[in-house]
Amino acid sequence: MIKNPLKELYDAEDFFDFFNVPFHPEILNVSRMHILKRFRTYLQEEGYLEADSSDKEVWKMQRAFLFRAYNDFVKPTPLRQKFFPEFYKQNGKFLPFNQIKAKGEN
Repeated sequence: MIKNPLKELYDAEDFFDFFNVPFHPEILNVSRMHILKRFRTYLQEEGYLEADSSDKEVWKMQRAFLFRAYNDFVKPTPLRQKFFPEFYKQNGKFLPFNQIKAKGEN
């Protein structure tokens, strides 16, 4: 039985570190579960979910799927703006939590 290194990873940051994928903490904090779910979907659809990540070519493909999943959540879409309207302002720029104010606050 192949020991899958992916099963040893604990949180989103572990996945990004393992695959050496750069990320913005603000985006990962908001969308971590969605990104990892999308990543798993891509792995499953392409037959790489149980593949051995210690194989360099497999690792490269899995890394590409993590990049793709992350990029799915980087740019605002109409649906994301609908559910997270306070996170975006002026041309879809991301606002960190500490810059979001309650309605009516200055």
